[in-house]
Amino acid sequence: MIGETPASSDDEDEKEAAERRRERQQRLWQILLDWSPVLAVLAKIVIQRCS
Repeated sequence: MIGETPASSDDEDEKEAAERRRERQQRLWQILLDWSPVLAVLAKIVIQRCS
């Protein structure tokens, strides 16, 4: 029909969106791993201050 996109285009868009979500999640985990020593020190300081 006129003005409608084929279903494969929607499937392609969903696959691309899923890939972007995976990449974003991987970047987030990498940032958390990179900053984990800093976060651990900050948590230690906070715990010491509260005790």
